[in-house]
Amino acid sequence: MNKRVRDTVILVVFFIICMSLSFYFSRYKLAVHPIEGNSMEPTIHDDDYALIYRTKKIKHGDIVIFNSKTYNDKLIKRVIGLGGDKIEIKYNEEIQGYEIWRNGKALKEDYIKEKITTDYEEKTIYVPEGKMFFLGDNRNNSTDSHYGVLEDIDSVLGKVILRYSSINDIEFLCAFGT
Repeated sequence: MNKRVRDTVILVVFFIICMSLSFYFSRYKLAVHPIEGNSMEPTIHDDDYALIYRTKKIKHGDIVIFNSKTYNDKLIKRVIGLGGDKIEIKYNEEIQGYEIWRNGKALKEDYIKEKITTDYEEKTIYVPEGKMFFLGDNRNNSTDSHYGVLEDIDSVLGKVILRYSSINDIEFLCAFGT
């Protein structure tokens, strides 16, 4: 086989592989979702777009999009608790606001918009297996698990790997594929 034919065959095979991988990822692993609302500010804003990686491997701190049976809507929230976790909402006099505790340790949440002051009350929630406890980063303006609502981990469509509002404003939010 001469060099020109061999190079053409290699190029065609490369093209087929690239198209197959592109189809696979766009069909089965990646999706884009528009964001509505401000419950995840300052991390994600109203009218942003989120690229999600479809996976069921969810861990604490992941930002996920899921179908909420309770609220009958797609929600984007941060996973705070998973099956077996004990979540406590405690008032802290020193900071004049509420803190979230997981399994006996206060969470360091430098990503939240402001300290939690409104619409919360002290409570303890035990997260059963197969469920998740979720909160918005804009804790004072988010419909989430602080009301006692838990959702099925199977309702997760995927975790957010980047958010963007325009091509000039792209931010990776977690490691891809973990």
